[in-house]
Amino acid sequence: MRADVLTGLKWTSVALAAALSLSAPLAAIADEKNPKAVYEQMELFADVLSIVQDQYVEEVDTPSLIENALNGALHSLDPHSSYVAPVKFTEQREAVRREYGGLGIEIQSVGGLVRVNHAIEDGPAYEAGIRGGDMITAVDGTDIRGKTLDDAVSGMRGLKGEAVTVTVLSPGETSRDVVVVRDTVRGRAIRHRVEQGVGYIQIETFNNDKLTDDTTRALADLNTRMGKLDKLIIDLRGNRGGLLTESVNISGLFLDGGEVLSARGRDASDNERYNAPAGELYPDTKIVVLMSPGSASAAEIVAGALQDRGRGVVLGRRSFGKGSVQSVIPLGPEDGALRLTTQRYYTPSGQSIQGRGIMPDLLVSSLKDTGEIRKRFREDSLRNFLINPDETNYEEQYEDIVYPDETFPDDEDFQLRKAVEVLKTSQYERLLDAQDARF
Repeated sequence: MRADVLTGLKWTSVALAAALSLSAPLAAIADEKNPKAVYEQMELFADVLSIVQDQYVEEVDTPSLIENALNGALHSLDPHSSYVAPVKFTEQREAVRREYGGLGIEIQSVGGLVRVNHAIEDGPAYEAGIRGGDMITAVDGTDIRGKTLDDAVSGMRGLKGEAVTVTVLSPGETSRDVVVVRDTVRGRAIRHRVEQGVGYIQIETFNNDKLTDDTTRALADLNTRMGKLDKLIIDLRGNRGGLLTESVNISGLFLDGGEVLSARGRDASDNERYNAPAGELYPDTKIVVLMSPGSASAAEIVAGALQDRGRGVVLGRRSFGKGSVQSVIPLGPEDGALRLTTQRYYTPSGQSIQGRGIMPDLLVSSLKDTGEIRKRFREDSLRNFLINPDETNYEEQYEDIVYPDETFPDDEDFQLRKAVEVLKTSQYERLLDAQDARF
């Protein structure tokens, strides 16, 4: 099996015959240790399918019927195991990296003008000299001032390799025409800034194989701008995960070797451990990780590793709890693939993420107090979710949650403000000490 894959996904290759044994859940009476019984049930399935094809009141779509039958069996195991039809399988492989064609810029409409918020480094627009803060007034000679953003953008899109001329107005300069050759570019996965004297990075997705490089550059920039990067917030709220390799590498930026996570299967031979390289970039930097119920998979791996290793404080709400690994098993060129849960993720202290998530060191709500904990959609909300072997209570306690008071402005970020406060006070050390007692 390969490790350089999507968090929660592994690509592997097995014989189709081995995968077909999954038809066994279709009949509870089939003994998995009795191949004859299993194949008898498969014959029963074929008989039922034949009768449906011949006698159902309307003509049936047989491939769709079989796909639904397979998924019905697999979903009875857990919500993440499924059969992927050939067309969908091809689409998923192509969409696994958030790639799109264009100039490599993020724009917004400001007073009828198109403003460049960010030019992706090494992207075609950046290479042509366009930077954040520039205004684009025309595309291929067509004035776009006053047009909707969609209309303005449509002229910038095109085939890879084709050139487009954009008229650019930079602050303090006269307008100029810039020729940009369109290319396939990858959306940035990280944003950074200095927030109230504290370094801040927001990782939007781990589904980008340049994430670690981009994060390293962002940290270096913060270190330069601040003089010393002594306090850092890593915002993983709403991050749904992505590449396992990137979660391990991002964790490794802040760890001096040692375990980041382990993945454990049914048999000991299926177990794997992932370690950080020796040497961390900013060993003296205080770190707060922001989490939310929407933080899942790779985001939970990073938060769990830094928390368990005493390298940072986690603040926010309990995360989603996606702690299982799905192996993607191709079934043949015309047969699609099987997505099957084969392992669980564990943090360095041996805690399973599955169905539980990461519990923050400091529970902080983004919303004001209503007198009770709002129901959040998490892994354990899913039908047939994979049970965590650890059955101890892992629910948030209402009295432990810090809420913004009634006077706190609705348009401000209370969790971010608390993160800054923790980093600037002795509360940070107290929370780290509490981690030692916990683990």
